[in-house]
Amino acid sequence: MRRLAVQSRNDGYSSRRDYQTITTKHTQKVTFPNNSIAFISTVGERENGSETFAVGGFIFPSIPTNLELTVNFANRRIETRNYRLTNNWNRVGFCFDIEAGGISEINIELNFSDATEASFWGLEFDKVSPPISEFEGSHIDCLNQTHLSPETYYFAHDTSINLDFSEDDNDGCHLDKGEDIELKKCSFCARLLPLRSDQPGALSFHKHNAKISGHQNECRACKKWRINDTFNPLRTTDQLHESSVITRERKILLQEPEILQEIKKRTGEGLKSQIWEKFERSCFYCKEPVELDDFQLDHTRPLAYLWPIDEFATCLCAEHNNQKKDKFPIDFYSEDQLKELSTITGLSIKDLSKKDVNEVQLDRVLTNLEHYAQEWDARTFNAIARKVIEVRPSIDLFQELSARNNGIYLEVINELQDRPDAVTD
Repeated sequence: MRRLAVQSRNDGYSSRRDYQTITTKHTQKVTFPNNSIAFISTVGERENGSETFAVGGFIFPSIPTNLELTVNFANRRIETRNYRLTNNWNRVGFCFDIEAGGISEINIELNFSDATEASFWGLEFDKVSPPISEFEGSHIDCLNQTHLSPETYYFAHDTSINLDFSEDDNDGCHLDKGEDIELKKCSFCARLLPLRSDQPGALSFHKHNAKISGHQNECRACKKWRINDTFNPLRTTDQLHESSVITRERKILLQEPEILQEIKKRTGEGLKSQIWEKFERSCFYCKEPVELDDFQLDHTRPLAYLWPIDEFATCLCAEHNNQKKDKFPIDFYSEDQLKELSTITGLSIKDLSKKDVNEVQLDRVLTNLEHYAQEWDARTFNAIARKVIEVRPSIDLFQELSARNNGIYLEVINELQDRPDAVTD
């Protein structure tokens, strides 16, 4: 049966054969009794104004820990960034401008709050390459988005540690065999970059359920700079607003406006302010303070799988809400974070760990399938059908609609096929 239309972005690689091979590499583990490691590097002569440099890589600490990553240049601190690392592979990195000058030494310090050993992959310092000059606003801010670092600096990331250890600051440190890491080739830049089979989308590639590897062909950086930003200006108005249309109709289906109104009527306070206070006015993921007007009210369990907004919502900053998107809690948070989230929201660990569509809402859809197929935009019907069959392979909304009313089914299919660049599988 021809169904489930999806938009083509002209990146039609042989995705069931190419770019889906996963390679496993050995890494290096560093033991550092003093909870810190120091590296040195150099910066060459810079004649024409400032140049953008970056430090970044992938770190697997022996236990969950906080990391303070500091870069010192010419005896002054350039910048410090803090990260919360889980007991698995984590992405870290940031970039900064260095003014023109002669050859200078760079000192890179990693200070861990708890861990005394960690495995490393692709840890490098160098000039950002290739240079990217066309940004909206500050190019540093664009490149330093955590969901793009460190891939967006276009380092090779092809060895464990591509830095020299500082001889004066690493007493007691020694190297050993580290945790293995999984790598996959990016179809654009051809780099072998890390992924996690057990948590698709966690490292250098976004999740893609249709691919054998569970990940997209292109790395995060190439997807951002070489596909999305090139493609989006060429999209039709219909295509550009597709995501917002689907989101809006899902919220109407799930009666979110009524839910929010009922909560305010019952409690005397809006849900957003209640969740803000419940999470102590901080992003749950990064623990950074957030303002009431700025934070994002996350569904906790994804809207895409028919979970409406309610008192179980999570307070996230815009950056981490963007990273979570349609992920289930089990695919985004660490084990410790899930336990904490369970305590705050009141949802059980079982509920937070489950990857399924909302049973109550699915029953509503199935009961009124012909009505919704006619009332919804065809793209919304298609999007919901894809999510349902992903977690409930036995439930095909298109097949069910065809059996109940083939005329309405054909109307939906025709509407999808009339879209520019639409294809079916």
